[in-house]
Amino acid sequence: MKTLSLDVPSMYGDHHVVEVRRLLTQLPGVETVYASSSFRVVEVAFDEKSLQEDAIRKVLDEAGYLADLDVPLETGMP
Repeated sequence: MKTLSLDVPSMYGDHHVVEVRRLLTQLPGVETVYASSSFRVVEVAFDEKSLQEDAIRKVLDEAGYLADLDVPLETGMP
């Protein structure tokens, strides 16, 4: 079993944690998923014979969780 830890900048709420866990637990070979919206981190333990790291990254990227979270900058203008 292998463990992969990923930064997921767009996972900022508990509803995202639920969705990330749902997406990842559907993949064949996934044993456990730890997801934290506070730390914006996902750890996935999986069987590397059944699943490759790229497949995990692809699922999270297609769902938009690996992209940077766009936050508007303050301009100082009202």
